[in-house]
Amino acid sequence: MRAAAVAVPYRLLRNVMIAAGVLYCSLLLEAAAGFPLDVHQSFLSELGALDQATSPYARAMDLGAGALLLIAAILGRGAARLHRDLAGLLISAAVFGAGTLFDSFSPMDCAPSVSAACRAAEANGQAGAALVLHEVTSTVAGLGSIAIGIFAVLVLRRLGWGGVWDRVVAVLAAGVAVTQTWLGIETGVEVLTGDDLHAPGILQRVSVLLVCLMLATVLPGLRQAFPR
Repeated sequence: MRAAAVAVPYRLLRNVMIAAGVLYCSLLLEAAAGFPLDVHQSFLSELGALDQATSPYARAMDLGAGALLLIAAILGRGAARLHRDLAGLLISAAVFGAGTLFDSFSPMDCAPSVSAACRAAEANGQAGAALVLHEVTSTVAGLGSIAIGIFAVLVLRRLGWGGVWDRVVAVLAAGVAVTQTWLGIETGVEVLTGDDLHAPGILQRVSVLLVCLMLATVLPGLRQAFPR
């Protein structure tokens, strides 16, 4: 198959992914809002809780990031026909985008780290369907981000590891996989045992930062994989 037949708008795709990385970085909103939550005890998703002043902005950022990732998957569909690893990368971006997009439509009713009543309702299983749906969509997004990193490394292995961007993407992908898995295990243990997490805030913020950086650098790092 000729490259011309699967030409990909690489620059547009790259810029869309970078924009998605910026919008997904809710750390920027948290800083702009003056750190309204305890960074040690809270999850960044609590910025989107309906009882928080930051809710419209956090949900808009998730909506924008999710939509851009879905657009990126569509823009790159020509390259997906060339190699399975590229197809896996773009499908993972779509999964991540869908999870993030639906996150914006399923915010928590309240922020547990701020409200004792909210924590009590959550502990007693009275938080409602909104929390369950939010946990599901967040899990989908987390798995999608890990998969992006895995497929990015597979593409790099096929192309070689010669460039600086290649190494940057590989390190960020590994960081995302480790921190997201660690956070997932801690959250799963909490759900199964009913015990509170041990100050998950910093770990989650580090993980989100790594995801944002990975999204912004994955296309520059894999530019040779996309026919133009």
